[in-house]
Amino acid sequence: MTGTPGDICWGRNPVIKLLMDEPSRCLKVIASKTMQRGTLDQIASLCRAAGIPLQAVDQRALNAMADGASHQGVIAVIAPKPMMGMADALGLLPKPPSRALAVLLDHVQDPHNLGAMIRSAEAASASFLALPLRRSSLPTGTVVKTSAGASMRLPLAAVGNTASAVREFQEAGLWTVALDAGAAKSIYDAPLSPRTLFVVGSEGKGIGRAVASACDETLCIPIAGGTGSLNASVALAVAMFEWFRLNCAMA
Repeated sequence: MTGTPGDICWGRNPVIKLLMDEPSRCLKVIASKTMQRGTLDQIASLCRAAGIPLQAVDQRALNAMADGASHQGVIAVIAPKPMMGMADALGLLPKPPSRALAVLLDHVQDPHNLGAMIRSAEAASASFLALPLRRSSLPTGTVVKTSAGASMRLPLAAVGNTASAVREFQEAGLWTVALDAGAAKSIYDAPLSPRTLFVVGSEGKGIGRAVASACDETLCIPIAGGTGSLNASVALAVAMFEWFRLNCAMA
């Protein structure tokens, strides 16, 4: 959704969270003239404190900006989400032998999936999430909304070549696991390493052959029924919380 400089974040709670946690990323706030007075006063107070312009407009203008999304009467125009380089991101990993968890996406393109993955990764104590900038969903307003604000807290790293990034994680001492519904071995067949990278492929094609070959092993999540495979964000969440159960919750 464009039409304004930068990206947009919409919805009362996401905008208020943005103004409270990362006001430096907010360029301006646009609110409906008919917004509930208490909420508008709260937003106006946060904007004044951070020196952020607040513009009141007709509801139709917000509808056009949000392109049909449920904006709840307020939109923030934000600077693009800062993306770390891999070298800086790897520096965030706890040093061995401490537990460490990270996520690498192989061209995930659905912003709702990306937002859900970020939310789960933060909840599972991942140090950061890495993704390629080409042919991938990027941290847009939809991602901010879907992640319930986690995309503003969990560091995100940009990678060039995904297979090369796998090797960088291996050099940093992480056991690299590709998640693939067709794998012969399950995540429950053996304990997951205390230092793990989970790699997740795109919604349609899954993990690329070169990326899967670069990983230390490929695991699946056993399921019943006729669905065939799990949504990518659901599969990642299941795997991460099994890692968390084994390495953190039971520690």
